[in-house]
Amino acid sequence: MAAVINVSAGNEAVLGLGDSAANAAITSTNTDGLIVPYMQDVTINNSTGVFRWKTLDSTAENAATTPSTNQLTLNVVVDSDAFFGDGAGTNDTVVDTGLFGSSKSKTRVFFEIGFQGRDTGSKLLKGSGFISGLAPTVNMDAPVWVTPVTIEVDGDFTESEVPA
Repeated sequence: MAAVINVSAGNEAVLGLGDSAANAAITSTNTDGLIVPYMQDVTINNSTGVFRWKTLDSTAENAATTPSTNQLTLNVVVDSDAFFGDGAGTNDTVVDTGLFGSSKSKTRVFFEIGFQGRDTGSKLLKGSGFISGLAPTVNMDAPVWVTPVTIEVDGDFTESEVPA
């Protein structure tokens, strides 16, 4: 039987952001990065492109793969410090300026997302990219600000595991 990754404990899917890979590490106790709070959902998109063409001498299409488009998307309940930054002049610009400031200034962010939190041996994906797609909304049926967040990954995801 396959090992199912269950996140029902509420602390299992963890996303760290930082202005360096070291600051984004979710497994380090001395990270200066931002652990994104109040995530509602997370989607990891690794979409290999395909170029297709047809020729007159064949009844089927031909295909060749092109480089992947990689994204990490999520929805979060807006936390003032995480969204606007704490402005404390910390050792990390993502913490200082928040999701909005990092998006607005087009700051490269590094990320590390844990599939099973910080448990030893759990799978991690790492990479870097740019925050986009912020669109905070609020209404009477959902009376807290909620925003989508997209990290447009620059390059590939790197897979690893939480060290012992």
